[in-house]
Amino acid sequence: MTRLSVGLGLFLLAFALRALGADYGYFHGDERINDAAKVLAGQIVPGQHFYPPLITYLNGLAFGGLFALGLPLGWWGSPGEFRAQYFSDPTVFYLTARYLTAVIGALIAPLFFAIGRRVGLGLWPALTVGLLGVFFPLGVFMSHIAKGDVALATATVAVFWALIARLQAARPGRWDIWLGVLAVLVVSFKQSGVFVLLPLALGLAALLIRAEGVGAMARSMGRALLTVVLLWPVLNIGILLDFGNFLAFQKIQTVMSLRTGGGIWPGLTTLGLRSLGLVWGMTPVFAAMALLTPPVLMLPACALRQKPALLLIWAALAIGTLTLALLAGPRQPEHLWIASFAGFTLLGGLALAGLIGAPGRAGQAAAGALARGAGLSLLGAVIAVSEALAPPMWQETDAYIAEHLADEKIMTMAVTHLPQRQAAQQMEIARWQRLAEKYDTPLPEMAEERRITEDARGAVFYIAMPTVLYGLEGVDEDDPDFQAQPHAWPPQRAEWQLDHWRDQGFDIFVVKDPEFMRSQVDSALMRGFFSDLHARCAVVATFEPNKPLFLEREIAIYRCGPG
Repeated sequence: MTRLSVGLGLFLLAFALRALGADYGYFHGDERINDAAKVLAGQIVPGQHFYPPLITYLNGLAFGGLFALGLPLGWWGSPGEFRAQYFSDPTVFYLTARYLTAVIGALIAPLFFAIGRRVGLGLWPALTVGLLGVFFPLGVFMSHIAKGDVALATATVAVFWALIARLQAARPGRWDIWLGVLAVLVVSFKQSGVFVLLPLALGLAALLIRAEGVGAMARSMGRALLTVVLLWPVLNIGILLDFGNFLAFQKIQTVMSLRTGGGIWPGLTTLGLRSLGLVWGMTPVFAAMALLTPPVLMLPACALRQKPALLLIWAALAIGTLTLALLAGPRQPEHLWIASFAGFTLLGGLALAGLIGAPGRAGQAAAGALARGAGLSLLGAVIAVSEALAPPMWQETDAYIAEHLADEKIMTMAVTHLPQRQAAQQMEIARWQRLAEKYDTPLPEMAEERRITEDARGAVFYIAMPTVLYGLEGVDEDDPDFQAQPHAWPPQRAEWQLDHWRDQGFDIFVVKDPEFMRSQVDSALMRGFFSDLHARCAVVATFEPNKPLFLEREIAIYRCGPG
């Protein structure tokens, strides 16, 4: 087997795992498919600036390919028909973006293999490390959601590959440029990558000084930095063209993400528990190896080359991960750790594979740990794919509402595919306009195709419950330091009073995760609303989740008043 054939095989296997179940029944709120579609029309400034725009641009290019593919196949015959498809059923656009995400995510497997070969592993041990990349469960799960986190993990591992190649190169110039290109990709997929890149760059400078001298280090870092300076504006042009709004969204992101109170332990404890998970973590084996990698690498029996570089990578990952944990506190969404967990899994796999050839119990223990880690990773990947393939629970809740509640006024937290009545949509639009005026921020333009002009057959009067973006639950609506943006409003006191909605004729409330909303959501205002709802109204139906990884939770339907 050649390296190319092994790498291609690993990529195809990894892609198959990540693409399976791509149409899992939901459109994720972080999938900015609308912004990607607008790229085709020349709109390169995104509607939101929570994350850098590169993944949006790549999805836009993928949609261009989708349009070209669909023309000879008869899916559409003109740009107008292509646009109409987006508004009638955008599923094919979501799938295109998710398959692109799966392609990018699958690249991590041949990168694991290539790094293994560069640090001296034989074909089969390196292949085993490559399989860890194939099975990396958080990567498999997140590849079903078209956002930049998966690309961040792949680009971060690619930086590690280029760093090792740079230290091995006789003529390092092109690798300096590659390091600059890959570093730009990291921060263009997600800004948090800088927490790993900064200590990595400082450590690389130290290694270069020791190996090549101060002058060679300065030239090398200069080439990489020049590449960054030239390339970053190109890949992030939407930020430069709308820098004021970018800063405004970053302020909101700070409010949503940073939890500095409570000391260091809540963040570290949450990180430790997260790392043990089979799907959202590293598995217990590689969580343990995240701590044990340095001493294992320093064992004489660990037959790996470039140990200083591997220790540097570990240190950069540790510094970046601990910094994020301290900043985020206990509020740690699963996607926060995908790059860190991928890096620690890689290093743990390399350390164990390098120890397998050791005589006696050390080699046997390493082989057993590597096999267990690979098996648990595979199990986590299977769990993620199995949930993706399970039927979505909205099919059950929609059927119940259509049969029993079609004539009611409904407020819902649940995803629904039932047609909405025109009057209900107008009520929602009036609310958005009222809040936009209150916070003096313009609403994004609404496409005419989105507006309901007449009620479809079977249309139901429902509006979305006025929940807020994750992290904004505790913001006061009158906080003068909070600069709201469209649809990133804080909770409104009047809207979290049950009688406010009962007086407008709403009798049915569809609640997602009712126990959490009553007792744990980070807002006393919202907890009071759901407690009042539970005390005053009757639960008429409940539904259990089929896809908890994909944010399904128990659904309870409350009826207030007669009936």
